[in-house]
Amino acid sequence: MRVLFDTALEASLKRSHTREFPTHVLYWLAAGFALIYVVAAAFLSFGKIYLLPQDFIKGLFRYHSAQIVLLAGIPCGLYFIFWRASDLFSWLAAPPKLVVDEECLRAGDTRIAWRNVSAIITVQNHDRLVLRHRGGTYRLRLNLWSDADELYAHVTDHVVDALIDGVHRQVNAGKTVQFGPLSLSGAGLTHKKRLMRWDDIESIRFQDEFGDGVSTRELIIAAQGKPLKIDEARIVNAPVLLAYLSQRLAS
Repeated sequence: MRVLFDTALEASLKRSHTREFPTHVLYWLAAGFALIYVVAAAFLSFGKIYLLPQDFIKGLFRYHSAQIVLLAGIPCGLYFIFWRASDLFSWLAAPPKLVVDEECLRAGDTRIAWRNVSAIITVQNHDRLVLRHRGGTYRLRLNLWSDADELYAHVTDHVVDALIDGVHRQVNAGKTVQFGPLSLSGAGLTHKKRLMRWDDIESIRFQDEFGDGVSTRELIIAAQGKPLKIDEARIVNAPVLLAYLSQRLAS
């Protein structure tokens, strides 16, 4: 009976995520190949080889930005294919299943124990988590896996659990802990030599921002009536910092 209970408990703590095709790459692939095809058709027309209707080619050459299109078309197309659609190549190389449990993250031959993780960085614009660990750096592309929000929550929770006690020990020992542009100490938070004492911090929260086609998530700290905004991607161990601040300000 005890064996059955332990097996059931282990299964409940283990989360499996299956690989999912990133459909958004199809748009970037289509855009990249279309750009390259149009530019190739324009240059081949000089040799009387027409891949597109002649009227279209003539209209392209009469276009006031034709030189920019012809010069930048192929580089832009390659950028779309190999950078913006890079999730396709990662999907092809990814194992069919990723498992998260109380001890580690497993994906194919990769095994990362939570106790070996030293830092986590959230890059919302690229929908990924960067884990720095004893063996190197692992970039977890969340959009390649099923239940991405749940995967994000479990990974960050495990990393926070592994690191938060160390932060408390360092602060209690009078040391300063660095979180990217922010410094944490017993006196408060410091940003660019501005010290925000604990009693002066009114609120902390994350806020999603979207502008110029780029999605970001910002940490907003209100102190003495002045809000401070910092891109989450710049804050090493942002979930750990938020957990510490939540505990500290609640006490």
